[in-house]
Amino acid sequence: MKSLGLLLQAITIVESGGNDWAIGDRHLRQKAYGAYQIRQPVCDDFNDAHGTNYQAEDMLGNWKLSEKICRWYLTTYGSKKSLGHDPTLEDLARIWNGGPKGWKKNSTKGYWRKVAKQLKKRR
Repeated sequence: MKSLGLLLQAITIVESGGNDWAIGDRHLRQKAYGAYQIRQPVCDDFNDAHGTNYQAEDMLGNWKLSEKICRWYLTTYGSKKSLGHDPTLEDLARIWNGGPKGWKKNSTKGYWRKVAKQLKKRR
């Protein structure tokens, strides 16, 4: 899906301005790390599926790993089987922001608007 690559670029701009070394939500117990602002629960899901032992902090400075985990998360929780319909870019962005059921949450609509704005700049 070519547009997934564009979505991933837009997500990094919204999440961190593309900063591979970003640490977000420093005031929270579970901080977000790297360009995609990945938290430990996302790593835990990936680790469970792949038999790995990544920590969220491992995303710092590691664009390749961060993108791999983000791409896996979106294609796993944003699959046709998971959603019951063909996924849209909006579904995927909202899942990234709100978890596996994020595409259903009203709280993720504003995030989608930010991502959609970045997508328009890339087309």
